[in-house]
This record gives sequence, C-alpha cells and structure tokens, in this order.
Amino acid sequence: MYNHLDIMIRSAEKNVTLLTTAEGLNRKFEALLPAFEKARRRGVSIKIGAPINAANVKVAKDMAKVAEVRDTSGKALNGRFAVIDSAQLMLMLLDDKTVHPNYDVAVWLSTPYLAQSMEQMFNSAWDSLTPLSKLKVK
Repeated sequence: MYNHLDIMIRSAEKNVTLLTTAEGLNRKFEALLPAFEKARRRGVSIKIGAPINAANVKVAKDMAKVAEVRDTSGKALNGRFAVIDSAQLMLMLLDDKTVHPNYDVAVWLSTPYLAQSMEQMFNSAWDSLTPLSKLKVK
C-alpha cells in the first residue's frame, strides 16, 4: 500500500490531498517523506489533515516543512484517503486502530469524478481545521 502511495505522490503534478489518523501521520512521515519533499520541490501543493496530539506533534511539525498540515481533532472528519491531482484516489478500508499496518488494505481508483468529490468534501472542511501554527498541544 505505501509503495503504491509513494509512486502516486512521485507522479503528482498539481496537488496531493491526504486525510489520515494520528498514528497514520507517523507512518506516512516515515514511509513517504522523500516523496513529499520531491513533490514539493516540483511545486506540488500538499494538504494533510490528521488529529494532532502529544504523540505526533513533532512529526506534524516536521511534515509541515513540506506540506500544509491541519488538525482534525474534534471534527467530524474521520477516515483515511489520498487524492492525487484530482484524478487518482486511494481509500484505506480498515481502521488502523484495529489492524496491524502490515495487514492494512486499500483500494486505488483512477476516477476523476470520485477523486474530485472526495477532494471537494475535504476542502470544504479545510478552513474549519486548525492550522498547525495555531495549535496548542499539551
């Protein structure tokens, strides 16, 4: 799953939109940081929404060097997906709190219609999410 997500991010030309969990942010940092860095250097816009807490605030700050990161804590925004260039979508199907990362399952779709719909839902909530720079984590 992460290998394919890495390939998708490396091929991004315009934008990457990512919604993940607190634990998922840590895993994505470890697995995908080089791809994010290269995409950012190419001018790709990267937005990441995730619950930010004491366990992942350092990772969130490191990730904010290559992406715009916002906190989803307390919002009705729960799920895991990635949209690349408003055309490709990866949906993670399982709750990462109940499955080991080695057994996680995702579906990759190359369908602009659904990808744009998911991206529009994410973007409609984006302004209500707390930017990392304004977040106070204890």
